[in-house]
Amino acid sequence: MTTATAPTLTEIADYLDTARAHIVRVGFNKKYLFNTQQFRAGTPLDRCAVDLDGAIGVAVHGTPRHLGRDPLTRAVVEAVLARITAPSLAAWCDYKGNGKAQALDLLRETAARLRTANRNASKEQP
Repeated sequence: MTTATAPTLTEIADYLDTARAHIVRVGFNKKYLFNTQQFRAGTPLDRCAVDLDGAIGVAVHGTPRHLGRDPLTRAVVEAVLARITAPSLAAWCDYKGNGKAQALDLLRETAARLRTANRNASKEQP
């Protein structure tokens, strides 16, 4: 679903849903993109718990590792950043009280708001 042009709100929401599903499947991690202890113990990278940046990386590129901040990844990250007061997704993940449930809620609610904004924008166009 990678696109050369700016992603639509619906595409960004779809990536957020994929990131959310990945966290549901593998777990949530604090302090880094993925759980390095799991990885060092032999867990395949695609099955290690991830933070929000890692989950978005998996959704967009198939890996939790940073592959650079391409426009698509940036758009997905910025959609979530617009909803939080933390300076970065990594900082938000590390804040006390932000765990798996809060991360899943944040991704779900951000995707829902983007879809609502897209529907509203579509109704306003002639």
